[in-house]
Amino acid sequence: MKLVRLIYASHLASPLTKVQTQGILSASERNNAETGITGFLCISPKFALQCLEGDRVEVNLLYNKIVRDERHSEPVILRYVEPWRRLFPEWHMGYSSELSSAAPESSRWRDGSGFNPYMVESDLIENVIEELCERSEREVMRV
Repeated sequence: MKLVRLIYASHLASPLTKVQTQGILSASERNNAETGITGFLCISPKFALQCLEGDRVEVNLLYNKIVRDERHSEPVILRYVEPWRRLFPEWHMGYSSELSSAAPESSRWRDGSGFNPYMVESDLIENVIEELCERSEREVMRV
């Protein structure tokens, strides 16, 4: 197996409802467990930012399926690397709805709607995802 990490951003066709989001996460948990994919999904009303990790063939097949999903448009691969380890080894799909508040200290990645993942340099996008993941884990621990 050749481990890869693919990070992409897309524009949402419309804000996802809680039911739609739960459906995506449930399907991701089930399907990704079968294919050995792990990752993290971050959304805002306008954007999706997702990290997928796993076998190169499986990640590429999943991304090609995602590209055809009509709930979003303009998917762009922000980073594609062969990492030495997974960022999310335990999560078939982690989740955060905090994307619009990501990287508050960096105004260069913001536009009129808040944080814009398309504006982040490719070598820094993993840092943004890790921060959102850590925030999400802190929220789960508080509950």
